Amino acid sequence: MATMKQLWWVDWDQIELREVEIPQVKPNEVKVKVAYAALCATDVHQVTMGVMNSKPPAPLGHEASGTIVELGEQAAAAGYKVGDKVTMFPVSHCGECEWCKKGMTQYCINSKPTGAFAEYVVTDVKTIYKLPDNVELRDYAIVEPTNCCLRAMDLAPIRHGATVCVAGVGGIGSIMLNQVLLSGAARITVIDPVPEKRELALSMGAQYAIDPFNEDAVARAMEITDGLGFDYVFEMSGSPKAAETPLKILARCGTAVYFAVFPPKFEMPLNLHELYMKEGRIQTVFTTTTIMNRSINMIERMQTDKIIGKIMPLSEAVESFEVFKTSKYPKILLDCSKP
Repeated sequence: MATMKQLWWVDWDQIELREVEIPQVKPNEVKVKVAYAALCATDVHQVTMGVMNSKPPAPLGHEASGTIVELGEQAAAAGYKVGDKVTMFPVSHCGECEWCKKGMTQYCINSKPTGAFAEYVVTDVKTIYKLPDNVELRDYAIVEPTNCCLRAMDLAPIRHGATVCVAGVGGIGSIMLNQVLLSGAARITVIDPVPEKRELALSMGAQYAIDPFNEDAVARAMEITDGLGFDYVFEMSGSPKAAETPLKILARCGTAVYFAVFPPKFEMPLNLHELYMKEGRIQTVFTTTTIMNRSINMIERMQTDKIIGKIMPLSEAVESFEVFKTSKYPKILLDCSKP
């Protein structure tokens, strides 16, 4: 019986790196040797708060890149081969339930997680997406979060010259900022309490950075926008303390995009009259399988050297969750070739 190391959520706020059996490859599946897997805030909040309606025990990790080392007959018939570099969607989909038939495969009721914090992933061929042969797999571990950000851009398309604020410049916030910087936006502003992250945002191309702990974020936002507010505000922090700020700094006819996953029981006060008077719009974001190829194409346009802040071996997967909580780095990757 062949085994591998894989990170598991074993109980509330408890994770461990386990030695588990490598699943047999079925006709419709592929085995991917994982190169890099990126740590997402959702991974941490899944363990601590049970976001996404998740419960232990469960394998962790959903942002990854790697190389196909084995494939079933159906997967081979689809055109894949051993040696192909690939990235993955976080979960598989059945293609048969009503949500899949509606083209909303991200809501498949029969989905299964990839469990990408591991040496290997065995998953349905529909989950994988081929990468160019010459790419650096490290950079393409962040295709999936990029996919979520492109989904946000599709749902809230930024007009050239529109003013934009990104609140929270962690891993996903820095990826979102990268998309905003490519969009034609103006007066691009970030809000983050961590000095290193504000500096990162400015080095990437943001024009303004607000420290919400030592500045009046609303007053500063209005100063930057000549008292008008931002046309688009992307809330990327998931902090309940910051939840109301996007609506307070939103311009008339603006869009507040609540991207981050907030605690499941958190409820935000909302003054509908004020929102009505602004004719403001609230938009949330999930994901979709339909734009994964576009997301792959975007990686070469991204500042991955700045977005990827630290790489740790898979053997330090448990420790990586604690490093994440320090808020020091944007995106943390696990090098799964070093178990």
